[in-house]
Amino acid sequence: MCGCENTRSLLKIFGSSRITDLTRRMEFGMPTYPTHPKFFQMRWCSMGDPAEMNQLVLGEHSGTHVDAPSHFVREGDPARKNIDEVPIDQFIGRAVKLCFGPFPANNIQVTAEDIRAWEAAHILIEERDIVLFDFGWGDKWATGEAGFDFLDSWPGLSRSAAEYLAEKHVKLVGTDCISLDPGDGGDDLAAHLTLLPRGILILENVCNLSQIETESFFMALPLNVAGGTGAPVRAISVQSSAADETS
Repeated sequence: MCGCENTRSLLKIFGSSRITDLTRRMEFGMPTYPTHPKFFQMRWCSMGDPAEMNQLVLGEHSGTHVDAPSHFVREGDPARKNIDEVPIDQFIGRAVKLCFGPFPANNIQVTAEDIRAWEAAHILIEERDIVLFDFGWGDKWATGEAGFDFLDSWPGLSRSAAEYLAEKHVKLVGTDCISLDPGDGGDDLAAHLTLLPRGILILENVCNLSQIETESFFMALPLNVAGGTGAPVRAISVQSSAADETS
């Protein structure tokens, strides 16, 4: 098949697919991790320039974003990689969505046993998969003081769950919460400190997970920030339109 035929085949696939945006809108007052920088947007007026523009001030971990290994892996460790050093294919692949909850605001931890039970009832997580956890927590997302509930005692992964996924050799693990570790930090931030040193990326603040199937094609492409410990992404799920007819 020549290059043009390959292109047409891809266009046909994407053209007949349902694309779901899994990305939070960046806006003033949106929730951020309590110790992280806040998001600001300011209208920028330049004398003599007819174009409209805004200045953005934000942290690397604002909105829907990916954590690079360097977020927790220190200088000198060979496992340390900044976001601009991560191969682009690590942000693209088959996604498996696991639903747990809804949970009360009590720092609930999903365990390896929970994940194995989910696999037995659905499909197996495979090597190089992207694993997305839908805790139903995204319904709490709001701007300003209304968003404080989103930042209160959210669920996350236990150490055993993180180790199980690492043993599976997945390439990215995502959540609809502000962090993959539960709100109280869990077992000493075990999710971050287990996955990132093994090169497994973490995706946080994903939304609209209820709109996608258990299995989908996924992309979350980050800004190419030099030396970045993470970056905002535009995350999408691509599914066959036939899935709508059979669901």
